[in-house]
Amino acid sequence: MTTEPEGPFARDHAEVHLDRAPLVRVLCQVQWPEHTLLSTRFSAVADEIGTSLSDQYPLSPVGQGIAFELDTLTGQVRPQAAPVIRQWVSVDDAWSVYFAPTFITLENREAYTSREDMTQRFARILDVVSELTSLPAAQRIGWRYVNRISERPDYDDLANLVQATVLGAGAVPAPDHVQLVHSFSESLFRSGRGTLLAKWGFMPPNSTHDASLIAVPSESWILDLDAYDEGRTAFVPEQLLERLEGLTGLAYNFFRWSVKDSFIERFGG
Repeated sequence: MTTEPEGPFARDHAEVHLDRAPLVRVLCQVQWPEHTLLSTRFSAVADEIGTSLSDQYPLSPVGQGIAFELDTLTGQVRPQAAPVIRQWVSVDDAWSVYFAPTFITLENREAYTSREDMTQRFARILDVVSELTSLPAAQRIGWRYVNRISERPDYDDLANLVQATVLGAGAVPAPDHVQLVHSFSESLFRSGRGTLLAKWGFMPPNSTHDASLIAVPSESWILDLDAYDEGRTAFVPEQLLERLEGLTGLAYNFFRWSVKDSFIERFGG
């Protein structure tokens, strides 16, 4: 009898710390329906939340207040009101908290250490938001990991680091005078644990698959995993964190299936 190969949803993997993890961005977020308090007193509530979190995130960059849209009928570009978003940042610029009338997000850029550390930080943020807003419900919870490999020795050795499935067109045999310029895949998986949006592929120099990421001057390989649950639930921090734990596992299991043991060893596991 033939044994089916183990897939990305077959089992849970214990998190392995990577000293040199190629994570350029990790985010966790909770969204909620529009709420009367935040519609009418957003600035005042945001000030209170920022003050409560100021010991860890004391900096408050001033964001742009105007966006633009193109009128396709007239060809005219006109200003429009940009979404109101407040941001608070840690002194080392590694951590950012984004607060808007319909969501709260914690972001780490290139300084991620562990799921436990990020979960503990987000737990405190959710406690503060819950206390100061009394939100009745959440409607989308998500956790996202963005991996990028661009250092030349690692990039050139990708075939030995990742599975052929996520190597994609990089597995196509080609002579030295043929160069892969761009190849990108996107897949959406639904399961009882949540939905997983998985993107992977190759980007040319000075390009990015996400406008919020800073492009790098070299070729790069991306593995972007966004696990989320859009079911409405009570805004109870403990329950939200429990659901987030399942989503992190969903994304992490796909990551571990995507990479080889040599990847874990290469990046310090």
